[in-house]
Formats: sequence, C-alpha cells, structure tokens
Amino acid sequence: MTRLVLRLERLADDAAAGSAAALDGPPERALHVVDLGDHGRAPAASTPLARWIATVAAAHDPCLVLDADAQVLSMSVSAAELLGATEGVIGRRLLDVVEVIDFDTGRASPDYAHRIAPIAVLNTGTGLMRSLMRIRQRDGMAVTVDTASAPIHDATGTMVGSFTFFATVRG
Repeated sequence: MTRLVLRLERLADDAAAGSAAALDGPPERALHVVDLGDHGRAPAASTPLARWIATVAAAHDPCLVLDADAQVLSMSVSAAELLGATEGVIGRRLLDVVEVIDFDTGRASPDYAHRIAPIAVLNTGTGLMRSLMRIRQRDGMAVTVDTASAPIHDATGTMVGSFTFFATVRG
C-alpha cells in the first residue's frame, strides 16, 4: 500500500491571502497542506487527512491528528502546551512526545498507555472513543485530560488516522 505523504508548504501567492484569514495570520505565514500524490500544489487540502491536518494547525482548541501508526501529523499550539509536548513533535509517535503517567502511582509509561483514546481508536477504526489520561507537563505538573477521538477515513473507507480533542479535567 502506498503511504500518503503530506507536506506543509508556505504560500506566497494571491490565493493564499484568501485562506490566511481562516488561519488567523498574515498571508506570508499561511500554511497549505499538499497531497504529494497530486504531483503539485493543489489549490486546497485535497484528502480527508490533509483537511484535518490543516484544520488542527489553525485550531485554537487543544486537538491533534495522528496517522495510522500513531505518529503526530498535526498538533494545535494549545494541545502542545496542555500535553507538555516539546518542539519537533511532528512525525514522532504520540507516546514518544507525551508523558502518560499512571493515575495511582504517578509513574511514567503505564501498561495501559497504548489504550488511550487517540491510539485505541486506531485499532478499532470505527466510532468515537473517550478516555481520561494523566500526563506530566513540561513544568513537572501532572494534569488529567479528557480525550475524545474519532478515526479519519479516506475516500475508499480505509482508516488513515485519528482526530482528537482534549479538555483539562478540573476537580
């Protein structure tokens, strides 16, 4: 199976000015998702996965997109802050960039980490999944996060990734 390869490309032409407002930034900072399978720059994100990547890149809410191998394809700035993710998360596996800790012991990498919603939904490929996860942020603070994840399918119905929203659990 050929793997979909995506890249983010800066736009400098007039067409970018129209999409920059949606990205809340000036045209020279606009990012455009391109499906390299199209062998050129498409006028808009051209696959379901590419559209979700672009949406998350522009989102204010904490959310992310994973590929079918649980590698981060896109993460909103607020998700990076909430999850304690550092620079260079794109293309790395989620469990390599987010420190999931055990609810009871506070130890890193609990044996259930692979069952958190953003990853578990990749195994089922159907429906919405929710879970709580406890993570350690960059400052060392532990925070509980509610996650809601759904699979992303391509035009043929093949599951190609997952989309997740996060919310801090306050209590």
